[in-house]
Amino acid sequence: MEVSKRHHTVPNFYLKGFASSDKRPRIGAASLDDGRRLVVPTSDATVRKNFYSLDGHPDGSDVFEKELSNLEGDASAVIKKAVSGTWPLTLEDREILGTFLAFQFLRGPDTRISLDQISTTLLSKVISQLGADGIRNTLAKSGGKPVDDDIVRRLLEQASQPDGLTAKTTSAGHINHMLELVPELVRYFVGRPWVLIRFSSRKLLTCDTPVALVPNPEFEDAYSGVGLMTAWGITVPLTREVGLLLANPMALAEEDTQKPLEELLEDVVSGKYDHEQNPSTKMAHFFNNHTIANARRWIFHHPDDADLLPDSLPDPRDREVESEVISG
Repeated sequence: MEVSKRHHTVPNFYLKGFASSDKRPRIGAASLDDGRRLVVPTSDATVRKNFYSLDGHPDGSDVFEKELSNLEGDASAVIKKAVSGTWPLTLEDREILGTFLAFQFLRGPDTRISLDQISTTLLSKVISQLGADGIRNTLAKSGGKPVDDDIVRRLLEQASQPDGLTAKTTSAGHINHMLELVPELVRYFVGRPWVLIRFSSRKLLTCDTPVALVPNPEFEDAYSGVGLMTAWGITVPLTREVGLLLANPMALAEEDTQKPLEELLEDVVSGKYDHEQNPSTKMAHFFNNHTIANARRWIFHHPDDADLLPDSLPDPRDREVESEVISG
């Protein structure tokens, strides 16, 4: 059986929702690295060679890619239902889409980079704290041979520099991270009221990290430290014309002070508060602005929607984790 080596970090089926209707769908792509604006087949967008490969796995190195494909097939069917008019979703479909969104939130290069940066920062701190004697003793125990003083000196110098050391997360490490976190994170997706907006005259963009956290507008430094639990909302452009907003559940608690919080949250998870909202220019801008702000290296759009892109694109995001967050 042929082993898949070309792995999409954003699913091909999803990208087709923003693509041309050609036999080989094409999508507009704007690079944040150098400003290039291209039109490429969706089959080539967000592809990384062997990104999810597990070398030596008895079921094949692409076993996780195949599992993702199964989830994508289920999620694609659910999204098609929502786009074609089925809303609210059934509880089963809601769980499927919530699980897909949790995986999408974690599966991209941004998560792997964050894992790299956390490991690098911790490694640098450990080496600095060990000092020369500690490094020498640790390396001697692991290698069984005396350690050259130049090696110790270089390690200490590299540990003292912001980018002196680099730790790389393997595919297996990234996959284990996803499998550990997704069961916990799904509740932060399904535990929100889901609001569907169908646009007609206005269109939506997407990007290489399409699940965007919306910070609380009341915070002065809104984007500092926003996470799934603290986010005011989550935007997900489902297609060029349909957006999904996972709204703030605490707003319901403020509106209905008579209902116990536990019961209210059960109702939210059941989809009781899911609804459709009328489209507006303001809401289209809201989605597109958060999509642009959340992009790491690429913004995507229908080939006819290039005018939605700002004249000046944001810089690519290379830093996912600040060392102060780890040390704190």
